[in-house]
Amino acid sequence: MANHTCKIDIPAEKCENTSFQRFISCKNKFSQPFEMFMMKMYKLGRDDPRRIIHAIKVGLALSLVSLFYLMEPLFDGVGDNAIWAIMTVVVVFEFTAGATLSKGLNRGIGTVIAGSLAVSVGYIAEKTGKLGEPIVIGSSCFILGGAATFFRFFPEIKVKYDYGVVIFILTFNMITVSGYRVENIFSMAYQRLSTIAIGCAVSLVISLCIFPIWAGEDLHHSIVKRIHGLAESLKGCMVEYFKGSPYSGINEEESEKIIQGYKDVLDSKTSEESLANFATWEPGHGKFGFRHPWKQYVKVGGMLRHMAYCVVALHGCLRSEYQATHINRLGIKKPCSYK
Repeated sequence: MANHTCKIDIPAEKCENTSFQRFISCKNKFSQPFEMFMMKMYKLGRDDPRRIIHAIKVGLALSLVSLFYLMEPLFDGVGDNAIWAIMTVVVVFEFTAGATLSKGLNRGIGTVIAGSLAVSVGYIAEKTGKLGEPIVIGSSCFILGGAATFFRFFPEIKVKYDYGVVIFILTFNMITVSGYRVENIFSMAYQRLSTIAIGCAVSLVISLCIFPIWAGEDLHHSIVKRIHGLAESLKGCMVEYFKGSPYSGINEEESEKIIQGYKDVLDSKTSEESLANFATWEPGHGKFGFRHPWKQYVKVGGMLRHMAYCVVALHGCLRSEYQATHINRLGIKKPCSYK
């Protein structure tokens, strides 16, 4: 019985087309995520160009403080502690000038107080001898660390100075404990305080002097936007309720517009309080004076949220299965008119 083998000849052009299609498919598979990522970056920058400005400002600040590590004359003045200037810029530089001022001043004040106390404790511990030195250091860490942690529970300190207290605890313990193995604690504390002060100064100068982004302006525009959004939601409820007879219910498109208006107001409490806190740190700028009543914006936001709950109730009436008759709705149309 003879074996017959079949040989299929595939044209060279078809093989080339198949390889090309595979190459295109593989290229699209890897290029699509990159294109989507670039589109998201473009959308972020287009929605708020200040984000691009902020990124450039942070990069500039990091470049300036890195010179203390890269240039020999500057490095000889501060030594390895130059890295603290870079760390300070990273943790202090925030999007708004008020947030940067808040963190920068809190870090500066907390560092100075902690450094002074750490040097004093180190000096006292050194005078007690080798036996008493670790006891004094351990006891001071326990007492001051515990006391500072307890102070964080005070509402007044929690709102404005919590970051400063955290920096105080961190700096005091680091200098005090590390000073036990260092001969000259005064030099170490001085260099560390100097580099932190340099980082804070660079961050504050760039944040305030180069295209500053004010938390107060953001708060003002945010409140105005939410007032208009809530007004549109209330207007939408009235228009939908009195638009005709018989009432056929609200369509999904109009319902989403109403929901978006009051949802932004109900979700704004945390951001408004944060912006108001940062705005109190900012100097007078534009039409906002030095002692502008930023806390009143928080009260206005609270009243807007109370109004938003009323709009939520009205929107619930629109979506209810049971509706009033056309005659009853006409009877309350005039008192409910917004004109």
